[in-house]
Amino acid sequence: MTQQPDRRFPIGPIQDLPGRDRAALEEVASRLEGAAREWRALLTGLDAAGLSRTYRPGGWTVAQLAHHAADAHLHGLHRLKYGLTVEGYVIQPFAQEAWLALADAALPVEAALGLLDAANLRWAALLRGTDPAQFARRVTHPQEGEQDLWRLTAKHDWHLRHHLAHARLALE
Repeated sequence: MTQQPDRRFPIGPIQDLPGRDRAALEEVASRLEGAAREWRALLTGLDAAGLSRTYRPGGWTVAQLAHHAADAHLHGLHRLKYGLTVEGYVIQPFAQEAWLALADAALPVEAALGLLDAANLRWAALLRGTDPAQFARRVTHPQEGEQDLWRLTAKHDWHLRHHLAHARLALE
């Protein structure tokens, strides 16, 4: 009997990037661009019933996943930019559930997709245009501790694909 994958973590745990060089940054930029295209393809034309589906009991709806992914991707972009420009930057976490209770989370998913596209364009430009040596800079997350920008990049790359996998599960 094969074991079913954990629906909470359908792509597994966060993995470090395979390298710490220009090629690794290009790979992440390409993966982020692909994930953003996949988000758009998955959600475009989806009806209200599809958008209200969840990937597991008590999980977020597809619409909530889209809004959360966009918010988190923009937040991650800001974390990266601060990390590249502010010595000793301390990340400001955000209350995910509380953000999903705000009025903008009720906007059509197209608003989330537009935000995701715009943030992703900037992510890719930074990943491709920043000297890889700059990713050795360190930031501190209040709950996770100190980490370099390689780790931060790996987490946000994983996060976008993680919630895309949740949306796919919900729509199976």
